[in-house]
Amino acid sequence: MNLIMWIILVSCNLLMAFILSLAAKPHNHVIIENTLPPAKLDDPQVTSLAKEYRRRQFQFAVLISAVEAVILLSMRDFWFMLLFFVMLFVSMGTAYFLQIRYIRKMRQLIEDNNWQLEEAPVQINTQLVLKKNDKLVSGKWFILAIGLCGGLFFLAHSVPGSLLIFLTLLLVEALMVGGWYMVGRLPVRALTSDQEINRQYNDLTKYYWSVLMIAAGILMPFMVYLPLLSMDIWQEQFALLTTLEVVLLLLIIVFSFGWLIALRNKQDQLLAQSEDFRYQGDDYYWRYGIYYNPNDTRFMVPDRIGLNLTVNMATTSGKVMMGISGVILVVAMITTTVPLYILDYHPNPFVYHVDNQEITLDGPFLRERQIALANIQQVSLVEKLGRGVKTNGFATDYYAMGNFRLSGRPSDLLVIHASHPILKIETSDRDYYFTSKKPQETEEAYREIQEVLK
Repeated sequence: MNLIMWIILVSCNLLMAFILSLAAKPHNHVIIENTLPPAKLDDPQVTSLAKEYRRRQFQFAVLISAVEAVILLSMRDFWFMLLFFVMLFVSMGTAYFLQIRYIRKMRQLIEDNNWQLEEAPVQINTQLVLKKNDKLVSGKWFILAIGLCGGLFFLAHSVPGSLLIFLTLLLVEALMVGGWYMVGRLPVRALTSDQEINRQYNDLTKYYWSVLMIAAGILMPFMVYLPLLSMDIWQEQFALLTTLEVVLLLLIIVFSFGWLIALRNKQDQLLAQSEDFRYQGDDYYWRYGIYYNPNDTRFMVPDRIGLNLTVNMATTSGKVMMGISGVILVVAMITTTVPLYILDYHPNPFVYHVDNQEITLDGPFLRERQIALANIQQVSLVEKLGRGVKTNGFATDYYAMGNFRLSGRPSDLLVIHASHPILKIETSDRDYYFTSKKPQETEEAYREIQEVLK
């Protein structure tokens, strides 16, 4: 577990370093969020600063990854997850502030050499505006995506929580449709005086991004439902479907990066054919590495690296989204660490109650499990859990809590792995596994249940 989480952190660090380092490669005559005259893109001072920026991003990624290796040490789950989130925030913050530092260095270099560009007046081509979405892929493809959501939901409707998963997936599809709509609203950019180049540049943007939104919408149902189906209906094909899921995920990542890098390269090739470049005065609005332009009413704009659509943080919607993103990160940390704190430090986090009608099992932030005595087929003490997978809950090296599927049967677990034996309660439709922190209390629960069942 510790090793896997450290690998995730290292992967995030290297991925951020790779993406941010792309800003050091010219795109639309922009290097590290600063627009330079075309003749100065290969200037030794510029290339030297760009190489230094790329090198620093990867140096800090490696350094932070080495520091993050502290989570490989044995520690309580609460401290482990708290450190995980702290390290994640530190790596994100370090990469961002390093980016700001080099944006300012590049700006200073431009000012020291008097390389400032004159802002060109806005150029509007009515014909191009009217036909700006000619290459936008039809939104009718989302009908296929919605159909796949419905069909796969029908296959997996018996899986617990499938309705909630279906509704969440529909929300994700709505976001993809919203992204496609935003791509259609992107305005035409006149980056050169050659209107044919401007038209091709615009068409590339609309085509590539609309394809990406639609492809994501079509593939998302498979990404969500393949694991569910492998745990419920197609259990015999679990290994095959899990492998397919991993392969599909890798293909999506590789395709997305390759697709957007191809767009970036084609746009740069187009601009290289023009004899001029019309500077729009955008540098001021990107000086903090994000787009903040109160005079622009657009919610989303293409970023300057050429691999993303970013939010205009000056708009009300942009500020709301930034706030929601921050809240989500904080809530994720709280909802993960607080239960672990209770599990680690509460004298008895998992509790049970036995009466003449039912057995109640309960744990932190879980709904009570109420088991009618009449439904119990067998009660036993076991030394280990069967093989299985988690369906809804969480599992660490120390705890397993929530819904699982063990030995092919739906199972509810409230288990501390270091505590043995494990109380197992079998019913016709599912099994329940329970331990107290103190093994003698688990044995006492077993005796109480045996007594009321007589």
